[in-house]
Amino acid sequence: MNPLAKIHQMPQGSDDWFAARRGRATASRASDIITAAKGEYSKGAAKYMRSLIAELMAPNEAPAFAGNFATDRGNELEPLARLEFTRLTGLKVETVGFISVRLSDTSEADPVGLSPDGLLLDPFGHDYVAGLELKCPLRDKHLDNVAAGELPEDYKQQIHWSLALTGLPSWHFFSWHPDMQPAHYVVRPDAYTEKVRGCIEQFIIEYADMRKRLIPLLQLSEGGISPAGTKESGTERETPGVNYLPPETPAV
Repeated sequence: MNPLAKIHQMPQGSDDWFAARRGRATASRASDIITAAKGEYSKGAAKYMRSLIAELMAPNEAPAFAGNFATDRGNELEPLARLEFTRLTGLKVETVGFISVRLSDTSEADPVGLSPDGLLLDPFGHDYVAGLELKCPLRDKHLDNVAAGELPEDYKQQIHWSLALTGLPSWHFFSWHPDMQPAHYVVRPDAYTEKVRGCIEQFIIEYADMRKRLIPLLQLSEGGISPAGTKESGTERETPGVNYLPPETPAV
């Protein structure tokens, strides 16, 4: 396991889990940062950064996507899928909450992470040797996963993001449906993983710059409005908090 990775133990989906993820780029959103085909830096990365900053500034607002039938069903079936994976492979699986990762050993910031569906242990139960991604999709999607014969493109960024951050030698992808045979693929680091690692490093640098620039403009003062949020003719002007009116709005 990457020595710069920190495991946070809490139930996934709990308040503590959401707090641990807040403001951090995660594996489930890797497709907003990295393209599937070539592993290039995505144009959508900046939008995702702004979303993470908004999440930091207004943590009590409900997320834009709160789930649907397919995701709720997947969450309900995940424990059964994990049991079936263990039964079929004989591998030991340890569940964890969230893993945050620092860019370097001289940095305290850990703005990226992942929530694996499990970490696989060696036969003695001492060391992590692989990661696990479980999917419990509806029948048509599961059939597509089986027919692919390899890691489906839809999950490519997520799996290689997990490999790049943890430094583990392999990641197991297991698609399970209670009425069909599973799809099980073992993914190992390759040239695409290296491209993903480069995209992550670029994202971390740009995200830090954006936070430094935008957060002072968004923070509220004790009076309710930050003077940094109001500008007139290209220069900042002082804004009394409780009597604030936008510059273009005349007082009545």
